[in-house]
Amino acid sequence: MLAVSVGILVLLAVLAVLAIQWRASVQNTFSLLNEQAVLIIERIESGIDDHLEPAAELAGFVGRRIESGALDLDDRDEVAALLRGTLAGAPQILAVVFMSPRLQRLGVARTDEGKIILIDTDLPANPTVTAAMEELALADKAFWGEPVYTENRETIINLRQPLRRDGQFLGMLVVAITVPALSEIVTQAGDLFGATAFILYGRDRVLAHPYLASSKPELSSEDPLVHLEHVGDLVLGNIWEAHAVPGFEDAAEENVEVLGLELTDQEYVFIYKWLKDYGDVPWALGTWFPSTDVTAELRRLVLSGAAGLAVLLVAVIAAVLLGRFVAKPIIRVAASAAKVGDLDLEHVERLPASGIRELNDQARAFNTMLSGLRSFETYVPRNLVTRLIRQEGEPRVRSRERELTILFTDVVGFTPMCEGMTASEVADFLNEHFALLGACVEAEGGTVDKFIGDALMAFWGAPDKQKGRAQRACRAALAMARAVERDNARRASEGLPPIRVRVGIHTGPVVVGNIGWPGRINYTIVGDTVNTAQRLEVLGKRMDRGDAATILISGETAERLDSEFRIERVGGFEVKGKREEIDVYRLLPT
Repeated sequence: MLAVSVGILVLLAVLAVLAIQWRASVQNTFSLLNEQAVLIIERIESGIDDHLEPAAELAGFVGRRIESGALDLDDRDEVAALLRGTLAGAPQILAVVFMSPRLQRLGVARTDEGKIILIDTDLPANPTVTAAMEELALADKAFWGEPVYTENRETIINLRQPLRRDGQFLGMLVVAITVPALSEIVTQAGDLFGATAFILYGRDRVLAHPYLASSKPELSSEDPLVHLEHVGDLVLGNIWEAHAVPGFEDAAEENVEVLGLELTDQEYVFIYKWLKDYGDVPWALGTWFPSTDVTAELRRLVLSGAAGLAVLLVAVIAAVLLGRFVAKPIIRVAASAAKVGDLDLEHVERLPASGIRELNDQARAFNTMLSGLRSFETYVPRNLVTRLIRQEGEPRVRSRERELTILFTDVVGFTPMCEGMTASEVADFLNEHFALLGACVEAEGGTVDKFIGDALMAFWGAPDKQKGRAQRACRAALAMARAVERDNARRASEGLPPIRVRVGIHTGPVVVGNIGWPGRINYTIVGDTVNTAQRLEVLGKRMDRGDAATILISGETAERLDSEFRIERVGGFEVKGKREEIDVYRLLPT
């Protein structure tokens, strides 16, 4: 019966493959092509983001220093030193310049040899710069300006950051990045997939292309970018003559468009996506390659399907023969196992060896079990043997003491904020909030222990012993602060109030392990260190300065940090549950 059943099952599988092979092959192929299309664009977009994001971070950092008054604009040496330091850590940035409303410039720039030089000159009044300053005076956030052809005969893209203090417009901070570096990024991305990658600025100008990575076209202040028809790529020059290709609906859902083009008796495929994050003119990130890459994939699937059919037909015959061979020892094991189940051990015969390794291992294991049960039956009554066979083991609860770093967070003013929200809205907010914070914890190798209302508890140092536990926790806290700031920018654009959090971090011994009862066990931590970390978070109410995140750490944590971190001592404080004062430090953004 086993041989017949196996043969029928294999035959049904063959018939099913025959019926659905072509449809499945086409669907799988286009699914993979959709995924590849999205993957190519994501690779280019990731490279662009990694290249340009430091400009936004740098502008935000310097801007906050100036707007808060921590950096005195009248102290030009101090300003130049700060700008020089920030530029040194971002090799892709060409220049960082502060410009006052009176067109007074102070900044630093990177030369072709990699040296950082000081810029301390006044710009002569001209309509372009005056218009840019007036536009920035009305802006409420940083934005990317149009590409500019500089006096050094190179095209740059620039981020412009308005600066204000107490409502007064101080000027603008300009962060410049050279355009040729983008061509190197798309060249590397295209090489990964054997395609030609590009970035278009609008529909008629080229921002990045492999040809531009090795050549320097003639440009001007009136025409800072190469026109599409002049880049030297005949295929790309005809992109807008291409037509939509069916079968890429999944890619379209990710805003990735796929076009086909027939040119000089050859067909090509374009994959691109419009990116609207870097200025008023959208960027088209994309790539093109010969369509033979797609058709070849389909041909390979058809051939593999035919080969698979032949193999399956052979498998039907082999399955019947193998089923008959395997059935005999299996039937014998089933009969013997039934007798063992009834503890009729004296009538159970030992199983013979088999030429199949798995069946032979099965026979050996069965015979070993049989010998053990027969020996056990010699000394123990049968009913006791029955209970022992049916007995299940109980989980063992183990705990141990270890030094960990604990982190607590809490949302400032969460209860008043929730008064005007529905339960569903509160749940959605908490899910989004914890997703932001939890990602910061996991990025630093921490363990999220639990969520308590709007609070999060995490720890470092268990279950794996981790080096730099305090540093990891503090980096996670700083990442939380940045994540909250970015999220507040999004909330502001949606008309929502900003969110602020408090964070408390403490390092010390705790009990960690499986804690609970056999029916319900949690891997968690307990101890005074946990309570102290939570008290530090609560103490943040008294230390709140209105920042997106108030981060307080204990002296035990602070003494484990290195020069990577900036801290300031705020004093010794008594916290609930502690007889002695604890040293408290504020963790500052770096």
